[in-house]
Amino acid sequence: MTLIWPTIAQAMAHTSHSVKAPMTWDPTNHVLSRLAFGPTKNSRADITANGIRAWYLKQVTAGTTHPGYSGHAAVAAQGPLLGKSPWAVRQYLKANGNEYGWDAMNQLTRVTLGLQTWSGAQMYETLVDLFSNHLNVANHNGDVWNTRHAYDRDVIRKYAMGSFTDMLLASAKHPAMLTFLNLADSTKAAVNENYGRELLELHTVGLAYSESDVKNASKLLTGRTIDSQSNYTYHAGDHYTGTIRVLGFAHANTSVADGGPAGDALLRYLAKHPATAQRLATKMCVRYVSDHPSAALVAAVAKAYLANGTKIVPMLDTIVHSTEFWQSRGAKVRRPTENLIATVRILTPVVTDMTKALNTLSWMSSDIGHVPLDWPSPDGYPDVAGSWRSSSTLLSSWTQHLGFAGDWWEGFAASDKSALYGRIPVTSGEAITLLTRRLTGMTFSVAHQAILQAFLNEPASTVMSKSRLRWVLAPLIAIILDGPHHALR
Repeated sequence: MTLIWPTIAQAMAHTSHSVKAPMTWDPTNHVLSRLAFGPTKNSRADITANGIRAWYLKQVTAGTTHPGYSGHAAVAAQGPLLGKSPWAVRQYLKANGNEYGWDAMNQLTRVTLGLQTWSGAQMYETLVDLFSNHLNVANHNGDVWNTRHAYDRDVIRKYAMGSFTDMLLASAKHPAMLTFLNLADSTKAAVNENYGRELLELHTVGLAYSESDVKNASKLLTGRTIDSQSNYTYHAGDHYTGTIRVLGFAHANTSVADGGPAGDALLRYLAKHPATAQRLATKMCVRYVSDHPSAALVAAVAKAYLANGTKIVPMLDTIVHSTEFWQSRGAKVRRPTENLIATVRILTPVVTDMTKALNTLSWMSSDIGHVPLDWPSPDGYPDVAGSWRSSSTLLSSWTQHLGFAGDWWEGFAASDKSALYGRIPVTSGEAITLLTRRLTGMTFSVAHQAILQAFLNEPASTVMSKSRLRWVLAPLIAIILDGPHHALR
């Protein structure tokens, strides 16, 4: 793949005037906040040594060479059921006395959190998150207790850096999706329109359809169902026949034997529809640029999608080559669990027990109301600040920050937080400067540094041997993470 990468100097020339005080803009941390789940000391060092373009290309490669759960071996080992078929999971649960247990779904939650936190294929994980919400099937739903993990593996993770057409086709034949949106129960005698409506409204063209489009799409997709072992199967006898028209698509649909290919033809048509390109481009821009991306950028990303056969990575290429991407610092806020994961990534606590560490992250995401993959309705978690910023969410995040700064949580080793300085500071003022740069990638304004100094109740010139930082370093770290700088994606 050939990239014409904008130089950092060019990006900063366009950007420096557009970032509102007291924010400061740093290209390394901007990229690691948008294309990863937050920076780490090592990822910053990688970009410093090799450049942003090299890091990006490495991430593209990582997503294709470490797909599925292979981005972190220790995390993947916590999900032994995730590699099993739905039927094998059911038999495993039955043999252990709980045939309808949620073990596979619980493992999926923990492994998802672990990969977002520690996987080296960070950009891949952000795409998995985006498309999990776009083609949402709610995890921790009793109807998909033995199939939801396979949907994550065989639909979303398999195609997150591939073709959306392939992903859509796979989702429309997956037992989890067929169950969640009732397509498995839809027959020519009793057409269920749930999947047909969401296929058009959420998965592809958006609100560009008519009621007749919903009815016809639903009829064409009849016959897709699930066998006794929770596998996809096509029942020809349940398929509706007769001419079908959906938007600009038409099919004679004369044979029940050809119902499967006829439905696939509709799905391919919808995947390549300009309205689908517009919808997916908008979601990509909202995820990686701002809550309100420009029409020009969305159009450019949609064009890349159509010009490259519905492939996903070219859309991301277009975004990172845009001036708007480089100008967008401060235009995105981390969702609650992203804030939690970014906290772990920047503090980099040593994991002493991966099982306990993932359990800790799991209950924390539950406590904050943002368990990955658990949005109950078909539209997936929202990704704009207005949906998440509240006093209760802030208080929960602040508690989590203090807990990690103070080494409260199970599964993680206590550590010497003074190592976060990077070098031995002479004064508390220098300590604050070093901490804020390490934790947020920014140099705080004079006013913000003064607030932190006021918390210490000492002047910036106080030498470290006499500074209150000897006792209140952990709370100071938490306060820095509580601020708007860390809250930004």
